[in-house]
Parts: sequence; structure tokens; C-alpha cells
Amino acid sequence: MAFFDRLRERTGPSGLGLCIGLDPVPERLPAWARRHPDPIVAFVRWVVEATAEFAAAYKPNLAFYLALGTSGLETLRAIRAVIPPEIPVILDGKFGDIGWTAEAYARFAFEVLRADAVTLSPFLGPDSLQPFLDRVDRGVFLLIRTSNPGAEAVQELPVRGEPLYQVLARQAEGWAGRERIGFVVGATVPAALAALRRLAPDRWLLIPGIGPQGGDIETVKTLAGPPALIAASREILEASDPGAAARALGEALRGRDAVLGAGAIRALARGLYEAGCIRFGDFVLKSGQRSPIYLDLRRLVAFPALLEIVAGLYAAVLERLTFDRLAAIPYAALPIGTAVALRMRRPLLYPRREAKAYGTGQRIEGEFHPGEAVAVLDDVLTTGASKWEAIQVLEEAGLRVTDIVVLVDREQGGRQELEAAGYRVHAVTTLTALLDALVAEGKLLPSERDRIREALRRSPAAASSG
Repeated sequence: MAFFDRLRERTGPSGLGLCIGLDPVPERLPAWARRHPDPIVAFVRWVVEATAEFAAAYKPNLAFYLALGTSGLETLRAIRAVIPPEIPVILDGKFGDIGWTAEAYARFAFEVLRADAVTLSPFLGPDSLQPFLDRVDRGVFLLIRTSNPGAEAVQELPVRGEPLYQVLARQAEGWAGRERIGFVVGATVPAALAALRRLAPDRWLLIPGIGPQGGDIETVKTLAGPPALIAASREILEASDPGAAARALGEALRGRDAVLGAGAIRALARGLYEAGCIRFGDFVLKSGQRSPIYLDLRRLVAFPALLEIVAGLYAAVLERLTFDRLAAIPYAALPIGTAVALRMRRPLLYPRREAKAYGTGQRIEGEFHPGEAVAVLDDVLTTGASKWEAIQVLEEAGLRVTDIVVLVDREQGGRQELEAAGYRVHAVTTLTALLDALVAEGKLLPSERDRIREALRRSPAAASSG
């Protein structure tokens, strides 16, 4: 059976699985293991026995075994033998060479160590991968956008207006043997998670970087989604009960709650604040009222990486809904709707604010058929008034508006108005959650958060964006 087919069996309907890193450090082993005649093998056997029920794959990192000296490879072979045959093994060797050398690495990984897949560097081009891809029952994961802080200096270099890692991903989609290729992308790079899932919706992702490195499972699930393996090592190896730790991570992966996780909200809040989409001060709005907060999501067009994240968050909500087409409300939601449509590969239309005075004179741009169900996208929700005009145009054309999805619900009555009229309303997050996240990020003082909340409570419409 092909490697990725085996992963599908292990992960089941969710398409999300736990990949447990087997990276033992001798001096960090528990005391009982250090007293054993073969401490590392004894320790890893204990971990495997405790976690096999929850593991979609195991991933030994070659470096930890080479560091043991001449005995390291025999130790690794012994560890391979204790892993149940139904659980795939990914050798994390980060190989990358050409010709006979690449062939030698492939023989070592697949024949000597009997790995089921490997990690590879793609920077020498497709011919360097071929010896690995020639094994039709094995798999490879290409290092596309890694989790280390210094990766940005190389992997984000612009190439023809696009980051290098995205160019590599596009190229890999056309390489021979692509059905045996997955991508490594770090959990610490939310924009890359979202971008790679858009570029390669069916590609398996191997995602390191959760836990101590700062990555967040909820963010990974929301922006990357299936099919994916989330890698965890220290959180399990250094736990007093590895089985319980693996179970908890597995349950977190399988859960598909509609509520965005705290880590994902913090990443969104940080991005919006740093892009100037959330501002604090004293603002005069269109209404003439003064407000302590200004939300301007029109600025997203100037920050493509942030827009990619936002599109992924919308997609995570929309994937749970049933609809035929997306409809974006002008103007702030037009770039958002376009990004979401590209991410989801779903058709988009938008109601014009005014009928065209030339040509067809139509009020709706895009192709549609009466009777189709439409999910309406907008940037923020204050009151329902700003949505009615667009909904009316769509419904007069015979479309059925079923759901309304916004990025931020300002909790000022709009949801209640729309739901009372029979529409289902969904928000990626709320203004309250964003304010709390900005406090957690150190961008806003708790006293300022409380002052803003009180001001909005006294004057609900004061938070309207311009």
C-alpha cells in the first residue's frame, strides 16, 4: 500500500493525525531508563507502547542517533523494530543531494532503516528527489517553509512577486511522482499554513512547531486543515505519562469545534493590530460620533500574508456550511471574498451598490442561477442594517441567502436582528475576544480594554468603522 494511503487509514475521516517524534537525548532520559543496559531503546519502546494507539506516524530524527556515535544506527534499527508495522515511520533526515549520492541516501533510508517516508530538501531540484520518488510505496516530505525563525531570510525571498516557498510549492505540484510528495510547513508561520493549503488543497502537510516553539493546534487545524500530520516530540517524550499526553493531543486534533482557538485569535489580533486594521484613540466616524476604537479591514489589501490568514479563517467557518456560491458585500469584503473563493475554489459573486448605467445594467456581478443558496461575506457586523441592501438585491434575483459570515462581530445587536429575520450568522471572532487577545499580546493595557468596553456599552454604535 502507498505511504499516503496508509496515512489515510491511520487518520480516518478527520484526515488529521499525530506524528510523534522519537528524538531521545541521553541526559534527559528518566532515571529508570538510564539504569537499563540499553537505555534509549528501552525508553523509546516504553513511549511507543504507551502511544501507539494515538500515533498516525512516528518520526525519528536522524541527528539524535548519529550523535550517539557508531552505535547510533544500530540503536535506530532496533527502535524501528519495536514500532508496530501498521504505523508508518518517517525518517527525518532532511536529505538533499544528487546522482549516486541521492541514490545512496534513498537506499539507506528505505532499505537499511526501512523507513516509510523521509524529509528532503527541494533546493537541488526535482532530479535530487527522483531516487526517493522511484519507490512507489514510499513517501517524501519536502522542506517548504520551516518553523525556525531564520527561515524567513531565505524561504520568504521574493521570486516573481511571490515568496520562494510558494514558488517551490507550485513547482512541486508539477513534478513527476507528485502523488508521493508532501510538504513540511511550520506551525509558527500561520500565513504559510494558509497559503500552502490554498496552493495544494489535497497535499499532505507535516507540521512541526507546536508547543514549546510557539505553534498552536487550533491555528493549525483552522488554517491548514486536513490532510495533515502535526508533529510533537518533547511534549510527549518528557511527559510523565506519554500515553496521556498523546491522547490529549490526539483529541485536540480530532475536535472540530466552530469556536476559534485562543492561539488563532491571538495571531489574528496581532496581525490586525500591526497592519493598522485595529486602532485605538479618539476617532470621528461617518455618523459624527466619537469612538475609542476604529476597525478598518480595507487595509487588508496591503498585507497579502495577513489576507491569506483571514481567508483561511473564513474558510474554516464556511467548510461547515452548505451553499452554492459566495457573495461578498462591497467594498471591504470584495478582496476578502476573492481570497476566500480562491482558497476554497468556490464561485464568487457580488451585489453592486448601484445598477450599472451602461452595458447590461445588472445589479449582480458573476454567474448564478435562481434558487441557488448563497453564503454572504462581510468584514464586520455591527447592526443588521448594512447587510439588508445586499441581501435584498440577491434575493430579488431569485437567490437564497442562507448564511452570513463576518470576521468580527462587534456584539452590538446585528446578529440578533439578522437571526430574527431567519438568517444564520457566523463570526470568526468577536470584538470582546479581540480586545482580550490584544491584552494577552501586550498590545493593549487591561485598563484600556475595560475603558473601551465601557464606552461601547454606553454607545453601541460608536464602534462602527468608517
